[in-house]
Amino acid sequence: MSSTEPSPPPTPTPPPESDQTPTKPRSTYGNPAFADIARSMGVMAVIVVGLFVVGQFFWGNTPDERPAVEYENTVKGVRETAPYPVYAPTSLPDGWRANGVTFKPGESGRWHLGVLTDDDRYIGVEQALDSTPRMIETHAPGVEQRADVEVAGKTWQLWTGDGETTFVREEGDMTVLVTGPAPREDIERFIGLLSTE
Repeated sequence: MSSTEPSPPPTPTPPPESDQTPTKPRSTYGNPAFADIARSMGVMAVIVVGLFVVGQFFWGNTPDERPAVEYENTVKGVRETAPYPVYAPTSLPDGWRANGVTFKPGESGRWHLGVLTDDDRYIGVEQALDSTPRMIETHAPGVEQRADVEVAGKTWQLWTGDGETTFVREEGDMTVLVTGPAPREDIERFIGLLSTE
């Protein structure tokens, strides 16, 4: 080799091997901080409150503000599971409409059906395996017992007071209560439409 020829570049020496492997940045998705949880809970609370306010705007919070509901199919289903014969109207007069229907299964099995007359006066039927005093306290706390009366061929206890008329009937361990601020004649008319079949 001539002394004028350039010498080849030196071969780079590889770095010494290390026992440590490179690590990725740790993710916080699986272990959120308390501040993240608090923010999420705050967002959820805002959503829930918003839905409640919207619901109140559209459906109201009193019986005469709630929209009409179809109750017939619910009655059929409840009658298959309720621990007593369920009272419900076979039909409603023109202009009357159901605006609330619920059944809470359990030991007492609470049944509720609310209706509005054509004058938007509320009448509700309540049933449960419960005593008359507790049913009155729950559903018509401002009334007092007046007399036994016959309505639609059956004997009912008449209770009145605080602008409300209430009819109560006990059948074994079950109590049925029909109550509301509607005129007494409308409530009696409603009772005449009730059937357990």
